[in-house]
Amino acid sequence: MSPLGKRDNLAVGLDIGTKNLKLVQLRPEEGGYRLEKLALQPLPFGAMPQRGTMDLPKLSEAVRLLVSSQKLRKRKVATSVAGHAVIVKRLLFPSMSRKELQENLAAEAKKYIPEVEEVSLDFHIISQGPEGMEILLVAARREMINSYITLLENARLEPAIIDVDAFALQNAFEANYPQELDNVIALCDIGASVTSINVVRKGECLFTRDVAVGGNFYTEELQKEMGLGYDEAELLKFRALEEESPKVMKVINRVSRLISLEIAKSLDFFSVAYPDSRIHKLYLTGGTTKTPGLKDVIQERTGVQVEIFNPFNNLAVNISDFSADYLREMAPFCAVAVGLALRRV
Repeated sequence: MSPLGKRDNLAVGLDIGTKNLKLVQLRPEEGGYRLEKLALQPLPFGAMPQRGTMDLPKLSEAVRLLVSSQKLRKRKVATSVAGHAVIVKRLLFPSMSRKELQENLAAEAKKYIPEVEEVSLDFHIISQGPEGMEILLVAARREMINSYITLLENARLEPAIIDVDAFALQNAFEANYPQELDNVIALCDIGASVTSINVVRKGECLFTRDVAVGGNFYTEELQKEMGLGYDEAELLKFRALEEESPKVMKVINRVSRLISLEIAKSLDFFSVAYPDSRIHKLYLTGGTTKTPGLKDVIQERTGVQVEIFNPFNNLAVNISDFSADYLREMAPFCAVAVGLALRRV
């Protein structure tokens, strides 16, 4: 939500999903950034049942293992939150100074967030004039924020920044697709349990929404329909085309239509708020994008051209360290982590 800022003191990006940990470290160089570290580590079952709900001992041990394997020198970390415990709203306030806004933020926010004393608040001023000011208000449950801080400290890391998935995604997009900055672009990250949607233009967040659907829906439906265990259903999800099973593809297509419907509804909400703004393109990322046929289903349902988001598109990479095949395999999982790694401490 804030600019990328000075490029001489970047945090390590750590995206803590419900299924995997993703770590990215970048190094600033003339004209851009170079990929220094990139790693993904699956989480033990039950470590993060849903976004913001964690088994601290399991998750802390997983983070420690990942950090140890990467031999991190930097200990300052940026991570992010998403899901039902995060609220993002564009609001109109009476015109006031930044200091006055900080002092009155909780009182003003209470009009929109009833349990305001239980959340941490932040804001970004979008525009300001004599008739009022438009701000982007972000609220996250304090209990959840404290859990993330404890988790990182347990792993001997310094929690420098706690961001929101949608804003990290926007950072990654702006760094990798500068040619698209003047267009209205929908960014969609389909994770295991949460889909984050962010509509942006010229560095501004126009609309954001988190929806509680994701790749786990495929696994759960395959378990029910086929009478499979979790691991078998998870494997079948990614082998659907190879298996050529009409029964499997029927389940895959049904869930893909459900996910595409939620994305289309979100874009409809945006269109109501911005009737004169047409979405130029939708960039899709997240591990769930590996699901056969999902991209085409979303494009057909939304009527918007869909592209796969490559978070390494504009980064310098040593091929001796990261092969093209490895980057291609990792790309769907790492957009949020790349956006976090662009954050200045």
